[in-house]
Amino acid sequence: MNPKLKYTLLGQSGFARAGFFELNGVKVQTPCFMPVGTKGSVKGLPLGLLNEADYMGEDLETNIILANTMHLYLRPGDQVIKDHGWLHKFMNWDKLILTDSGGFQIFSLGLSKTKTGKSLAKVYEDHVQFTSIHDGRKHIFTPTGTVDIQLNLGSDIMMMLDVCAPVTQITKQEVEKYMHQTHRWAKEQFEYYTNNKEKYNQNRWALFPIVQGGLYKDLRSQSIEVLSEYARDGIGIGGLSVGETLEEMEEVLAHIAPLLPVGVPRYLMGVGTPESMLLGIKYGIDMFDCVAPTRLGRHGIAYRLGGNIKLTHSKYKTDMTNGLAEWCTCTTCKNYSKAYLNHLFTEKEMLGGILLSIHNISYLEWLCKLEREKIIWKV
Repeated sequence: MNPKLKYTLLGQSGFARAGFFELNGVKVQTPCFMPVGTKGSVKGLPLGLLNEADYMGEDLETNIILANTMHLYLRPGDQVIKDHGWLHKFMNWDKLILTDSGGFQIFSLGLSKTKTGKSLAKVYEDHVQFTSIHDGRKHIFTPTGTVDIQLNLGSDIMMMLDVCAPVTQITKQEVEKYMHQTHRWAKEQFEYYTNNKEKYNQNRWALFPIVQGGLYKDLRSQSIEVLSEYARDGIGIGGLSVGETLEEMEEVLAHIAPLLPVGVPRYLMGVGTPESMLLGIKYGIDMFDCVAPTRLGRHGIAYRLGGNIKLTHSKYKTDMTNGLAEWCTCTTCKNYSKAYLNHLFTEKEMLGGILLSIHNISYLEWLCKLEREKIIWKV
């Protein structure tokens, strides 16, 4: 299978690298942050704003966002979206869409319990069963079934269904068991997809496997070795940002950096704070995503290196200065004082969360742009 997603390396500094990839006529500069539109919406933001310089800042572009397979399967349903003309048309977005397979959400449900103490999700040898958060009905995801669901969504980049293991209260033997299951499912999905060329328009969609192995370096090495065979378009790194410390994350990233495939994008899943993204970029990661920028924004928290700003704090009530982070040119930083932002949150005005969400996404995109230029120009 020839890769549809074409990755070009423009520069490297240590393990850190800068480049771009092209898919379906869209070019994405890397490293990049992908805003999360879990249910087909980046919370609080019309998608058109993501490429408006007056709002997001100068010389920034967002050409890829993320949506979630499990949530869209539950509501409104993948067939509804297919009948609408795919997710792009459904949400009015003409750039790229990456869909997570739902593995992480099922992992999260597995940690949750019903009132009777039963887990909301359970992993079996050939499928996962989970309980809908909406109506309590049970559903089954199979590896190949999630490929079909993502094809119905019209995703440009599909993530393979994997088994994400927690980093605490679990033995190495259990982590290894889940890793091998992820490998078996990856093989199944890869062969299912590649052997059905008549069924699928394979000139459009890309498919990424997901590396697992917890915090164990030998397991991570083994996972990369096995999954590189299926990483024709790109590769994901899962099982991080699930409760480990930043130091533990760095140990894993430093170990896997020289082992990851070179000619495809590398996607560190669920990572999206300034500090963790800088760490990922240092070790050769190309793609990031996280719900935190909009979630924190809705709670009055603005990103800034060296410490976030909590605009709900009383000290900002009379702070008439503009600017939440150095060099940021988003509309929030240029046009609104901290006192005004504090007022919005005091009065529970939704505009406060919108403005801070704009800032947080813009700040991560700017951080990626800055690091990309430093790598290319060897600064």
